[in-house]
Amino acid sequence: MKKRQWRMDAALLRTAVIFFCLACAPFPAGSAASANYFEDFYNGVEKFSGLPGEVNELKKSYEQTLDELDRAKQSAKAYEEQNAKLLEQNRELAQTVNQLKDESDSKDAKARKFKNMLIAVVLLVAGYFIGIRVLRFFMRRSNRKLRR
Repeated sequence: MKKRQWRMDAALLRTAVIFFCLACAPFPAGSAASANYFEDFYNGVEKFSGLPGEVNELKKSYEQTLDELDRAKQSAKAYEEQNAKLLEQNRELAQTVNQLKDESDSKDAKARKFKNMLIAVVLLVAGYFIGIRVLRFFMRRSNRKLRR
């Protein structure tokens, strides 16, 4: 067991040494690193100084978008209210049209009833007079036969 422990420790030590060598090894001679700290610092400051302007532009754009959204919400609300009013007016108009139609139907029914009643009265009166004339004709005829 001690041998096994020693092998594990040796493997761990070898891995650590290899990692350390790779991390600290000098760069190959073919590539030269240039450290231009002042230029990088200046570029960073320049980018950083430009950020407030971009932030202000983004804020303005965001506020404009919010204003447009508020206007759109208000117009949508106005359209919704107008739609509700128009629906109510439509319902009232439909109710009025139905009432007028019912009244018109009632008048038409009364007119038909009156017309039928008038026709019946005219026929009864005409029938009465015709009936009386026919009755008189037969009575005269029977009287003539009796008198002869």
